[in-house]
Amino acid sequence: MIILRRLYLQATSLSWLILTVSTLILIAFSAIILPAIEPSTFTSYADSLWFTMTTILTVGYGDLYPSTYGGRIFTVFFLYIIGIGLFASFIGKAFESLSLHKRREERGELMYKGKNHIVIIDWSHKAENAIAEILKQDEQTEIVVIDRLEKAKEVHPRIHYVKGNATHGDVLRQANVQQAKAVLIFADDRIEDQMLTDGKSLLIATAVERMSPDVYTTVEVEREEHLPNFSHVKVDKFIMSNGTIAKMAVNSIFAETKAT
Repeated sequence: MIILRRLYLQATSLSWLILTVSTLILIAFSAIILPAIEPSTFTSYADSLWFTMTTILTVGYGDLYPSTYGGRIFTVFFLYIIGIGLFASFIGKAFESLSLHKRREERGELMYKGKNHIVIIDWSHKAENAIAEILKQDEQTEIVVIDRLEKAKEVHPRIHYVKGNATHGDVLRQANVQQAKAVLIFADDRIEDQMLTDGKSLLIATAVERMSPDVYTTVEVEREEHLPNFSHVKVDKFIMSNGTIAKMAVNSIFAETKAT
């Protein structure tokens, strides 16, 4: 058992490519060699492939089995010890990869590769209302939320999370702002000073324009006297802070994108 455990640990430490290729080679080699070792039992490659797969999967239907010493020795040492262990490592690696992908997705580490999506900056209460409104109004549009949370607040097939500072170009590229149809910048409720809040929104709007000049951009502004500060930045829609801002912002996005 100790030897088998060590072999399993060594196999799972192999790269995904090496493990996949090794498993395929093992299956192909067994399917080819068994008819040569025991032609009376394995009359075709299909039979030997069937026996190989049922053996390494530990199903063992019993409809085919080796009856010669050569076939039995090959089955015990090659399929039982090596084959089952290698295939178990392959399955374990597959589940590990899926689990890692899911964790990275929740932590906002993956690159979003879709297009015609809506990017929302900061996962605030207003953003949650906007997300609910988007999901309600449109059944296809996907949403990418950029924030610095440790993990996504919500898991949904159409909601994707990117962790980072939205003023940084690499974070905007990770959210694929270049191919987004709209960007929605909410005022950061975590900042008490409204001047600093609008200043942050201005920096984000500038970064978005630099990355994707043609994307439809909506910005929430805390104070109306700060609007002139945005004069040098392309912003399609300004919305003043109030209780219905999320719905207003979403309605403006869909009204504009449908018109174009």
